[in-house]
Amino acid sequence: MKIRTLLFAVPALFLLTACSRLTEDNLQKVHNGMTTAEVKAILGEPTSSATSSALGIITGTTYTYHSGSSDVKITFLNDKVIATEGDFK
Repeated sequence: MKIRTLLFAVPALFLLTACSRLTEDNLQKVHNGMTTAEVKAILGEPTSSATSSALGIITGTTYTYHSGSSDVKITFLNDKVIATEGDFK
């Protein structure tokens, strides 16, 4: 029974911790040219993401982070940050 509880508690704790990493200070650490892995190391897993490709050459991905009333979007082109936008309320 304790193992089952642990299997559910650890992922839930991870998700709560990941959400709390969305701060203005952490967003300031994200800059153009960073990879998706580098952004995840700072902000955690995004709330959602969307990827599209043009001719199989250029791949664009947008990570969306949402926590409370804060929303941030980070756009990548070929796995490199090209833009960040969002607000903290």
